[in-house]
Amino acid sequence: MLGSWQLSRKWNAGIHLRSFLLSAPLWAVPLAINPWGLNYELPKVVTLRALILLTAGVYLLKMAPRYRPLSLREWLRRPLVLPVLGFAGATLLSAFTSLDPLTSLLGGYHRQQGAYLTLLLVVWSFLLAEQLRSATERRRLSTALIITGTLVALTPFVESLYWHENPFTWRPGGSLGNPIFLGAYLIMVLPFTLARLLTVVDKRSQQIALSGALALQLLAVLVTQSRGPWIGALAGGALFVFLLLWPTHRRLVISGLVGGMLFLGLLLMGWKAEVAPVRYAVQLPYVNRLVKATDLSRGTTRVRIVLWKTALKVVRTWPAVGLDADRWHALRPLLGYGPDTAGYVYNTLYPPELAHIEDPGAIWDRAHNEVLDILTMRGWLGVATVAALGVALARRGFYLWRADPTVEQRAWLAAPLSALLAHAVEVQFAFTLTATAMLTWFCIGWLMAVGSASADPGKSRVLARRWQIYAVMGAFLLVASAVRVEGGALWADTLAGRARRLDSERHWEESLSCYDRAIKLIPWYAPYHQFRGETLFNLGRALPATEETVKAELFSAADRSLARARALNPLELEHYSNAGILHAAWAEFAPEHLSCAVAYYEQAFELSPTRVRLRVELGHIYYNFHHYEQALGQYKDAVAIDATYYPAYYGQGLVWQELGDLTQARAAFSRAWELNPHCVACEEAMDALAE
Repeated sequence: MLGSWQLSRKWNAGIHLRSFLLSAPLWAVPLAINPWGLNYELPKVVTLRALILLTAGVYLLKMAPRYRPLSLREWLRRPLVLPVLGFAGATLLSAFTSLDPLTSLLGGYHRQQGAYLTLLLVVWSFLLAEQLRSATERRRLSTALIITGTLVALTPFVESLYWHENPFTWRPGGSLGNPIFLGAYLIMVLPFTLARLLTVVDKRSQQIALSGALALQLLAVLVTQSRGPWIGALAGGALFVFLLLWPTHRRLVISGLVGGMLFLGLLLMGWKAEVAPVRYAVQLPYVNRLVKATDLSRGTTRVRIVLWKTALKVVRTWPAVGLDADRWHALRPLLGYGPDTAGYVYNTLYPPELAHIEDPGAIWDRAHNEVLDILTMRGWLGVATVAALGVALARRGFYLWRADPTVEQRAWLAAPLSALLAHAVEVQFAFTLTATAMLTWFCIGWLMAVGSASADPGKSRVLARRWQIYAVMGAFLLVASAVRVEGGALWADTLAGRARRLDSERHWEESLSCYDRAIKLIPWYAPYHQFRGETLFNLGRALPATEETVKAELFSAADRSLARARALNPLELEHYSNAGILHAAWAEFAPEHLSCAVAYYEQAFELSPTRVRLRVELGHIYYNFHHYEQALGQYKDAVAIDATYYPAYYGQGLVWQELGDLTQARAAFSRAWELNPHCVACEEAMDALAE
């Protein structure tokens, strides 16, 4: 009797530990912020990966003494298993044939959305499917999600206190760092909050708390002023209402649908006809935000159109990318260029217009359309596996819905389906990030579990001794990876963030120490090597001209750091342009390095032939070394690519002035000033010629 009681206690403790670890990503990832780090997304990624590794380790330890026998055939017959495995297999195949296998495996530095994270999320969904078979567990994890979603919804208002801004008049990003990301996350939480509110009966305090949480989440989505999440929330909400009410209130659903369509139609007609009430309404801040989306000539709408056109050109032509021959180029339409490589591919066809309408500091590694991104990075096979998984999820949901469940069961079924639809609609105007990817696989695990038989802990048998040892060793490796790799990545990014701040204060010797420690922890992050090279370069540039020997040593060390960055990330454009700048500075006292600078810029042109800025930079280098004909050639090439890029005309004016052709110089400076009336240097150059 006592032995049975102790075994029961151990079993229950194991259940609670696994339940806690499975729910931990739901509350930890969206709130994970490292204010001292360099990469805003990285704390969320490493937190998610570490928690999944820890959870998998606990499950292996659970399997060490005993396990439930389940044949492979029985497991494959479980709902959604085959479509999920097909998706995972296509991801691995695309990563194996990638332009940059290391980036595709681990993910790019800025997004970290590589095959490694995808496979961990797949594992997490299977673990969730095992744990969520009971209604109690589903309510427990949904509670964690709702509470976290409410806390996240508070963060934009807390952020406004820090920035002293009104959250209703600007676009806060909260703990997700970007208003689009914040809205995209919250629209996936809203269906679960609504489902929980509808299923709470005779519990007044919980109803009040859930109503407040729902209102706060809706308000936070509103203040993001993100149109994609708004449209996604509308689609998800419509599906939720349909699934909940159609079996018992069909007339109400049809009336609401028809009424909503008529209302939108009348609004559009009134807007086009400039009817007074509608004309005044469209001037309201939030309504005007929607109206601006119809202006295709400017703003973020124009940016998206340019990005979509470029991505469409990529998937129509499948260009060769990189400096070396692509041995898998024939398979690119089928397999894509590899996970998280879209930034390299889009650079090949970089549209010059984007330099004028996009924030110069923006990272262009997504087309802001999930279908185009998947097609670019994973090919038609990737699109097919995603579509197959989507169809399987819809069929699974429809099958469970047709089983005539109760209102409470319909609400809990509508929640994951509505969240998935809201996300699918929203990412057609943006892209998946860590928090929304996590919720996507949470919903998949939820649908795997609903309607499946609960696990029976009594049916088990003892494993062979060697399998027990393997399970314990596997658990140890998973836990060690979570601590060393993921924890090390977080600490390395903190060191890199500290180093960048020291760089800005010109404390380069101290920042070098931070970079060295970061690289020792995570040697495969190419940006750390690049930043270290930049610091060494700045340190050398700060020395007086008489210290040529020391400057050469520092430049040589910087060159080695940049070479290491290129070896790790051979398609990153900035590694080559930085190397060109380094050797151009080196050539000031060692002229033989000028040819190296030109060679690196030529490689940069191969990676991105239409980047006008690079042409102008090389033109400036030629000009500084009095190679005026070559400089003029670069400026003319820049104008041929983008006739509205004013620095190219300004550079031409400088060259013509040195060559003694003042008429040409005056015309070039005048054109530069016409394109940018705020160019003080252009105006001063024209005034000097007039004198």
